[in-house]
Amino acid sequence: MKKIIGIFVLVMLAYSTQAFARATAEREFYFTTSDSVKLYVRVTGQGSPCVFIHGGPGSTSNYFEKSEGSQVEQFLQMIYFDQRGSGRSESARNGNYSIARLEKDLEELRRYLGYPRWSVMGHSFAGILMTNYLDHYSRFVSSAIYVNCTLNLPYSINSHISFGINELGLTDKAYTDPAINPMERLGKVHEQLNEKGVWYKLMFATPEAKVVSDSITLSIGRAFNYDYGNKVWGYTEYQQDFTPLTAHIKVPVLVMAGQKDHAVGPEHYTSFRFPNVRTVLYEGGHCPFQESGAWFAATIRLFMQEQGKRYSSRMMPQKTF
Repeated sequence: MKKIIGIFVLVMLAYSTQAFARATAEREFYFTTSDSVKLYVRVTGQGSPCVFIHGGPGSTSNYFEKSEGSQVEQFLQMIYFDQRGSGRSESARNGNYSIARLEKDLEELRRYLGYPRWSVMGHSFAGILMTNYLDHYSRFVSSAIYVNCTLNLPYSINSHISFGINELGLTDKAYTDPAINPMERLGKVHEQLNEKGVWYKLMFATPEAKVVSDSITLSIGRAFNYDYGNKVWGYTEYQQDFTPLTAHIKVPVLVMAGQKDHAVGPEHYTSFRFPNVRTVLYEGGHCPFQESGAWFAATIRLFMQEQGKRYSSRMMPQKTF
């Protein structure tokens, strides 16, 4: 009898999840936060809910929505949104772009959509927001997917600088002297990379891939809001190393890292300390969903299936004799 009840509960949970996914699919709207900022939101796909947190800082989810990586919508209900002061969303009228406020935006959106729990998927700069959100709200998260994420901005900035020095053979102290402000050195290195036409190598295999990625990002059909991208550098809290927080995040985590991703650092993932993690490496750059969309989706599908099996095994009653 207990076994029958357990199976019934699992079936009802699966049915209610699928029905809810159908009911909320294919919606595009603006969500207003508690401090009156309108955030662009789009919900599409089918399956368990997963929110995508874009990078930048100050970009838009459009670069993922329009990529081959959106094949994940075949088995996940994706929630896309542009962060405050980014892309299609409004700027913060009170000028608040703190990590805590962006965390709150994310949690308010979850509650508004009515999900008891959801998965979170973040890319690049989103690793900082995502890790802090998981640190405070992990009870509402079923799993987390880190796609080429930085959790240590100074480390990733140094990766940019080191790549430029090695790629171009720079020897002048203006580029190599660690006593000089890193942002100043970064600007000079980027100038040289652009001048030589090789900036794309920080993230992409070809210059054409960068052009395509940039065009997708900007094709949002309206003026691009870059307020957050401009103002985030005034917040010293973003300059912290957040990798120590990972040791306390117990939700199942998938980490994707590109062996040629110099935007965050190809070895950055080795500093993560998630206790329940699967790490996947690939011979690519910063945007696997654009570079290898089918592989990207298949990898996530397998991870989600594994989590579903583990959940089902926990729900099944133990045998009684």
